[in-house]
Amino acid sequence: MRNPESRPDPQVLLEKVDKIYSDGKWNGRLGMVLWKGRFYIFFRSAVAHDQDGAIRMIRSTSNIPRHWSTSPYSPENYQATIKAGRPVDPIGPGPEASLVIDSPADESEMHVLGTPERLFGYVVLLVAGSDEVIGTQVIHTDNGTDWSKPRQVYEPGWSFWKPRSYKDTHFVVADVMTGTRRIELLSSTDGVAWKKVSTIAEGPFTETDLVFLKDGTLLAVARQGRVFRSKPPYTEWTSRRCPTLDGPAVALVGDTVLASGRVAAGNFPDAQQGERRNGLFSIDPKTLKFQWKMNMVTQWGGDVSYPHILSLDRHRALIAWYDGQRYQKGVPKQADIFLAILRLVPGM
Repeated sequence: MRNPESRPDPQVLLEKVDKIYSDGKWNGRLGMVLWKGRFYIFFRSAVAHDQDGAIRMIRSTSNIPRHWSTSPYSPENYQATIKAGRPVDPIGPGPEASLVIDSPADESEMHVLGTPERLFGYVVLLVAGSDEVIGTQVIHTDNGTDWSKPRQVYEPGWSFWKPRSYKDTHFVVADVMTGTRRIELLSSTDGVAWKKVSTIAEGPFTETDLVFLKDGTLLAVARQGRVFRSKPPYTEWTSRRCPTLDGPAVALVGDTVLASGRVAAGNFPDAQQGERRNGLFSIDPKTLKFQWKMNMVTQWGGDVSYPHILSLDRHRALIAWYDGQRYQKGVPKQADIFLAILRLVPGM
């Protein structure tokens, strides 16, 4: 008989899938947030995966993730139709994604943190043309349009990854790739000044996302195939191996922990083309075991990753990811942004 305390793993269904941004460039490394009643998606825009990029933004026109600021069905195109007095066909392209920041350095990615009054962006900077990390800078906006000047956070050489808030405190995992390589849990009360809570692990770990469970337990999923767990005050950690998820994202949806990231199609095969997938998994919070659910839609099965999962309610979530052509060093490639609504259905 089934243990009455156990919950069967839910099925995950695709309710809706859309390509929401495509301009022929390489657009990827996403950050997504619901802030002041609108959905914001930030991404790195460049001509190639490994060439100098800038951070751009699109946002929904309402609290429904359906119509975006870059849609061809924009107010500008609607007014053009009205002025012409007839349907304009083909309809003109939508507005370009808004530029957030572009400097002489390479804006590798921007992670976002929303508070009731302020939206923070944490920009990881690289030396242009190299993989050398300069550090992480913070910018902020109070209206979604006008951004502050960037300032360094924490220490030089450290990269932030997907900050989270829990009980009025902000947390993030930062990694350093020089000296003693390690990942550290940091905390902040204002989004600007960050202090170390603990060292999660030493070694070549990077890109580590966090999810808080309802009892305060904290899970951390690192890119290199390791999941960590800690209880308050988050100073001692246990871990186990897990699937390697490049550019991982995790979120709590109802009672289910979802995780996503780039995987090899050979390990999680489906009928789509190419060698890479953006895989979706659930995590058992007690055993830390991962259960593969599906792979997200791909056009090429090439350069895909950097998803972001955002819970909508107990049974639905948004997941955004980029889907690009196969990576070739220094070669211009296209990558587009996709958005899906996931629906969780109780298992039998």
